[in-house]
Amino acid sequence: MRCLCLLVFVMLVVSASGARAQALPPCHERPTQVETPLVDITRFCVEVVVDHPEGGRLGYSALAFSPDGTLYATRPLLGEVVALRDGDGDGLQETVEPVARGLTLPNGLLYHDGALYITGGPHLYRWRDGELDVLVDDLPAGAGFWTGSPALGPDNRLYIGTGAPCDFCRPDGERGAILSFALDGSDRQLVATGLRHPAAVALAHGALWTVDTASRSFSAEPDLDELNHVEAGAHYGWPFCVGARNRAALPGGFDCTQATGPALTFPTHSSPVGLAAYDGSAFPSLQGSLLVVLHGSNNEAHMQGFALAAVTFDPTGAPSGYQVFVPGQSPDDRPQFSLQRLNFRNSGIWPRRPLGIAVSPEGWIYFSVSDGRILALRPR
Repeated sequence: MRCLCLLVFVMLVVSASGARAQALPPCHERPTQVETPLVDITRFCVEVVVDHPEGGRLGYSALAFSPDGTLYATRPLLGEVVALRDGDGDGLQETVEPVARGLTLPNGLLYHDGALYITGGPHLYRWRDGELDVLVDDLPAGAGFWTGSPALGPDNRLYIGTGAPCDFCRPDGERGAILSFALDGSDRQLVATGLRHPAAVALAHGALWTVDTASRSFSAEPDLDELNHVEAGAHYGWPFCVGARNRAALPGGFDCTQATGPALTFPTHSSPVGLAAYDGSAFPSLQGSLLVVLHGSNNEAHMQGFALAAVTFDPTGAPSGYQVFVPGQSPDDRPQFSLQRLNFRNSGIWPRRPLGIAVSPEGWIYFSVSDGRILALRPR
């Protein structure tokens, strides 16, 4: 009887979200529609979910959905996680309610089986049924990059990336690595090492993937940011090697020919920081892809990133390339602009930066940008 009730509940949730998606008026009739960032209007409608600049530069840094359509978001500088729900029936989650406060730099989210897992600083938290538990309180943290966003692996374990403390210091312990835990925070395992900034981990095509960004010392060299296949025991090169050919960057201590190379590369300092697998039906052209947040470069004349990209996979499950879809342009006879030109024309995400990404139960794509704004892509 319990299984039957659960099945009915799931069917009602799916039916409700599908009905909501079908009942919405066309994009141009929606007061929440925005013109920037520019997108392919034959596929996408861009709408503002919330716009709360008081959240500061990092605003809502990570996003995650529950099956009932509740959108959870981290506000790291305020030390809180909020729930966003649709209070006015327009299909967008504009009502914001704090669910957890007093957290240490909450910066990563994962919703699984009725529980919200939160990473921040040295902590792995679990919020469930209104109660907050600290599962781990000694993740390697401090100076350097923040703790990354968690993922659920195919083995039903949690995987978390820990950022490096600096660019070229020699690794110590569990910094610059991927760690794994049982769902209760026990059974800690060191999975992989040699990563400078594994800001997110995601499951796609039956495998785990993480990202990495080259240090500022390599601004003149192309395509050094990475998408990596997470493999047990692998060393990805940091701080000794860099790039697809793992060229030596720091002398001594490591044989760069033994480093695991990236599965795919992005422009140097495009800064991949967020991942989400897309298995929804709202955008058939994106189905089966891995969505990547390219946060953007700093203090460089030629801007890189400030975009969302979709990584495609070949029949073997290996990445075969990627395409930027936000900002984007319609496939018509109008002039086509480069990503940098779109940003300079104020038609892109810049001067804001993309931060987090999540896919809703009906397959819409939500992403956050700096200064407290969350946007939604829905079908045209």
